[in-house]
Amino acid sequence: MKKITILFLITLVLNSYAQEKNFLDKSYIEVSGKADTLVTPNRIYIDVLILEKDTKGKESVEDLEIKMLDKLKEIGVNVEKDVVMKDLISVFKKYFIKTTDIQKSKSYAILVYDARQTTKVFIGLEEIGISNVNIEKTEHSDFEKLQLSVNSEAIKNAKATADSYLIPLNQKTGKAIFVGNISTTNQLAGRVAGIQVRGIGTLNEVNYKNKGYFAPIEFEKIKISCEVGVRFEIE
Repeated sequence: MKKITILFLITLVLNSYAQEKNFLDKSYIEVSGKADTLVTPNRIYIDVLILEKDTKGKESVEDLEIKMLDKLKEIGVNVEKDVVMKDLISVFKKYFIKTTDIQKSKSYAILVYDARQTTKVFIGLEEIGISNVNIEKTEHSDFEKLQLSVNSEAIKNAKATADSYLIPLNQKTGKAIFVGNISTTNQLAGRVAGIQVRGIGTLNEVNYKNKGYFAPIEFEKIKISCEVGVRFEIE
């Protein structure tokens, strides 16, 4: 049994060596290909935190929650589908010995689909006294399809590069015999790390245009890219 095992391992090593040698014996050209694209986010996740202390005891968290949901419905957000409560926190702060102040807070996640709707949420919630509103992240719903398309474009560009070297030599680019060094990235374009929203700081100055909530907000576009190394046979 041991002899059979050893023989199998020797055969496997020899086969691997032969394949590697055959690979190295081939005439090939190694090139890289790159491709990228910029897309506007179409899924914007907004964090909302309602704090009881912000109202100085004038309104409860529950009252603010009702007002928030009504406002979101008013500006066109599907509250049943696109609003989720993240957590409910009660904070106990003890003063002296007997007095206990219980302060509540609720956290929500709101999904919107463009910059205009984002503007409506920020301004609408500010109107009813909710100001702890932040953008958590942005995404594109077709990200995976876009990444695959960019990957294909990178391979095509690698093939075009190989052609540009070989055609003047009266040679042809053959089949790909190795694909590696694959690097894909998806990130927000621009110099600022993370999410950048232009215009949020001036929302109070915006002319609401009969509650149309127009504002000059733009999101940094998401960059999707791919870089790949390819070896092609030379024919």
